Amino acid sequence: MSAEELCKSHGIPICYFEGDVIERDGFYNPLFNAIAINSKLEGIHKDKVIYHEFGHKEHTASYYKFNKEKAELQADRCMIHHLLKDELSYWDNIEDFNYAQFMEKYELTSLADEIMVKEEFFNLID
Repeated sequence: MSAEELCKSHGIPICYFEGDVIERDGFYNPLFNAIAINSKLEGIHKDKVIYHEFGHKEHTASYYKFNKEKAELQADRCMIHHLLKDELSYWDNIEDFNYAQFMEKYELTSLADEIMVKEEFFNLID
């Protein structure tokens, strides 16, 4: 399921803003239950932002205020989960999956990303 289809299936509209006006890639607006993303994003970068912002849909303002780092990691995990789920749908033989190549393709560079990729991979294949 594409990032746009996922949002549509949850009733979350995606709005676009000019990247020259707001210097962010995207954000989730809980008041309107909507995701706003930079109109200049394309392809993988656009999907990553949508999946990440989708991961914020359960975060309240107070939760985010007091648990910002945790909320961001949860949103990153959501992004990784959906990127992996989409990627694995193209694989006939999951044994050939290489997490390092996946990380390179999606520009996931941190140790936290690596741990989440491995955990989400095993969660999805179980």
